[in-house]
This record gives sequence, C-alpha cells and structure tokens, in this order.
Amino acid sequence: MNIAFFDIDGTLANGLDVPLSAQLALKQLRKNGTLVFICTGRPINYVKEHFGEYADGYICFNGRYAELNDTVLYDEPLTKEEEILLRSRLEELHAGYHFYNNDGSYEGGWIDGNYHIYSEGDRPVYNFNIHFKDFEHYKSIAEGMKNLVVFNPHGPMLHADATIIGKDKGTAITIVLEKLQIPSENAYAFGDGSNDISMLTSVAHGIAMGNGLPEVKKVAEYVTDAIDQNGIRNALQHYHLL
Repeated sequence: MNIAFFDIDGTLANGLDVPLSAQLALKQLRKNGTLVFICTGRPINYVKEHFGEYADGYICFNGRYAELNDTVLYDEPLTKEEEILLRSRLEELHAGYHFYNNDGSYEGGWIDGNYHIYSEGDRPVYNFNIHFKDFEHYKSIAEGMKNLVVFNPHGPMLHADATIIGKDKGTAITIVLEKLQIPSENAYAFGDGSNDISMLTSVAHGIAMGNGLPEVKKVAEYVTDAIDQNGIRNALQHYHLL
C-alpha cells in the first residue's frame, strides 16, 4: 500500500481554495488505493470542516496529533510546564499568541497593539500561532525562541505557526507509518514551507512545490510545479501514482 501526506497552505490550497487539478488528483489517488493524509499545523476540526473530503487521515498541530478514519493514532499535547514556559518567553518578546486545542484557541500577549490577558482553557493545548507588528519584530521573536520553536510565517501576513522542537510533522509521519506497517519506500510527502522539511525527510519520496522555499527544495527528492500550475497532479503522475 502507498501513502501520501499533503501540507495545506501553499501546497494543497491557497486559503480555502484547492485547485481543481488537485481536487481531482486526490480523489483519483484514493480510488487507486493510496491512503491520503493531510499534514498541517492547523487544528483537526478546522481541517475536517474545510478539507475532509480529500483525505482518509490527518496529522494536525504540526505533528502532535494524528488520526485515520476517526481512530486516533497519536495524541501528544503540550505538558502544562511546556505551555507555561512558551507563554512566558512569548510575553518577554512582546508577541501575541493563540494556543490551540481540538475545541478552539486561547489568546494572550500583544495583539493589534493591545495586551491581552491569556484566557486559559480547561483542556490541554497542542501548539500555537504568534502575531507580530512587523517582520523586524518577527525576527526578534524567532531569534529569542530559536532553541524552542521553529516558526512558519504565513506569507505577507503578520502571523506564523509554531513547531515545538522535538515533535514535528516528521515525528507523526514516522509513528503513522509504524502503526500502519507501511514502509518509507511507499510513502510520499508534499510541502512548501519550513515546517514541511521534517515531512519530506521522514519518507523516501519528499516532494517540494515549485512555490516552496529554497531550503525545502534542497531536501526534496523531486521538485514539482507550483500550486497554481498543477503541481500536485504533475508530481503524482511523475511517480506513476495516477
């Protein structure tokens, strides 16, 4: 059995817009017997609502949660100590932040020029997004947290999602492959951003989108076309999966 993992933003979709060629390609891929996983930093409920029709399984929160056909394969939220440490560091750096769980998010720090008191929920959180006033501010946040977090900026928008070092998309992919007893040689991963590097290096066949970052293309086995140039479909055809 083959399995394919797809990042969302900049890979499968721009915003909520999935190119028609990618829609048709993923539907045909599943009909052909390949398991399709969406692999993203976003929360599971958001992914299911907007992209559920394209996938059999999901890796969410940048690698801290995975499920297949509603069966949980992997579930590792942040410990309370990790959450407190991250929040403290973010506030020192005057960052705004949203911590996410399966039900929603809790915000705090500096957002839109105002300080928000963190509103703590009653369930464990999995990861977080940051908000910053400009890209100089972003650089200072990234530098101040470089030993804890890898950030993935969302293009020109003044926010980024976080991957806490030690647990990433590649961690979850490795666990999924082991649990499903699928060899790496049968696994394909598609990505474009910095948080996708661990995806591409955890499988035998890492594919970078043509619109991807140079560092993502550097670790890829194959570089396909851009998202708006039928990149997903063309790569699947290149590997004879369609």
